Amino acid sequence: MANPSATRDGYQEFDNEPELPGEVQVENQPIPRRNTVSEDTSLFQDRQPTENSLSPEQAFIHMVKAMLGTGLLSLPLAFKHSGLFLGLILTVLICLICLYCMRQVVFAAHFVCNRNGRDLIDYANIMRGAVEMGPPWIMRKGYFFKQLVNVNMFISQLGFCCVYFVFMADNLEDFFNNNTSIHLSKAVWMLLLLIPMLSICSIRRLSILAPFAMAANVVYVAAVAVVLFFFLSDLRPIDSLPWFGKATDLPLFFGTVMFAFEGVAVIMPIENRMQSPHSFIAWNGVLNSSCLVVLAIFSVTGFYGFYQTIKLMFVACIMISYPLQFYVPMERIEKWITRKISADKQTFYIYFARYTGVLLTCAIAELIPHLALFISLIGAFSGASMALLFPPLIELLTSYAKNELTSGLWAKNILLLGFAIIGFTTGTYSALVEIAKTFSG
Repeated sequence: MANPSATRDGYQEFDNEPELPGEVQVENQPIPRRNTVSEDTSLFQDRQPTENSLSPEQAFIHMVKAMLGTGLLSLPLAFKHSGLFLGLILTVLICLICLYCMRQVVFAAHFVCNRNGRDLIDYANIMRGAVEMGPPWIMRKGYFFKQLVNVNMFISQLGFCCVYFVFMADNLEDFFNNNTSIHLSKAVWMLLLLIPMLSICSIRRLSILAPFAMAANVVYVAAVAVVLFFFLSDLRPIDSLPWFGKATDLPLFFGTVMFAFEGVAVIMPIENRMQSPHSFIAWNGVLNSSCLVVLAIFSVTGFYGFYQTIKLMFVACIMISYPLQFYVPMERIEKWITRKISADKQTFYIYFARYTGVLLTCAIAELIPHLALFISLIGAFSGASMALLFPPLIELLTSYAKNELTSGLWAKNILLLGFAIIGFTTGTYSALVEIAKTFSG
């Protein structure tokens, strides 16, 4: 049983973490990290292996699986909003920008860890550490920005989980209604899905989930191969579909694509479990390789679409995506439990929180009337914030701490921030307007 005062294995906070929001402390001097590392040496030092360590192959599998969820199946609808060729170009552009922003977060994580004497850190504390290294007018706001990231993370990850329930229930209902004598409502299917979801969400280690994620990835690739076979054997003329959509529909396209690129929040939990962090960030490492594989799958499925029967293949795969997305908010909750609850009660409260989270997302899913619009809203609001808005801010603040702010770096990050803000505001507004129209109609 864990020590009541210790954090969960492999998950550490800053020494100056406040117990209450008003107790923010700012430490201007860098704290030497274990096995003192010079600022001039590589920040990506190998970690001591533990039972939770991930190999590069396991990390790659988890990254691909985390980014291949229900958002993948919504991409044909996104291309309907944008047009075939414009959608293809914009999907590549958005995915590459997201990849660059992910790399910003990982590099910042290691810089913040080096300055604060830690080996591991999560997204929210990367933001906090960057803010506390920033200019005097903002450096005491670290706790606020940490909680801002946490709120967005909870909204996005639990939003993904809610959509997963709706998607699985929708497709099971359609399949059994059309092909069997079993006719159950979507609400009943959601209740039945609780049984396997509660079971699989009892798994707390990413290393144990890796074989399941690998099997799910194989099914994804097989489904995409089937789609390509049927479409290439009976291609319709490209002129039969619009090449470019309406400009007014592009915000909905943006939100849907951002939802599809739903693995942003799991980057640091996966990277933190790797014994060799350099294998994650290298040019041919886990992050770049997994994102390029996902980009290829996104482009194919968005351009060609899916057959209804193939969607059923993804129901089992979504059951694996759910615990991966669920892992991120649960890690934060479990960390709090290990800090605040006595050791003899920790296991009970950890599993109580996990099962309550599954039941909560199922209950919210019952209230979601329109899956596509909810996808666009979550993607534009929380997805854009986590993937596009926060990373440039973090890089500007850490560059300030390193005294490396240049006009080129300012220009690059202001451009990224402008892109993120435009997508965030227009995508969120358009999704809310369409939802309002649906309910009023």
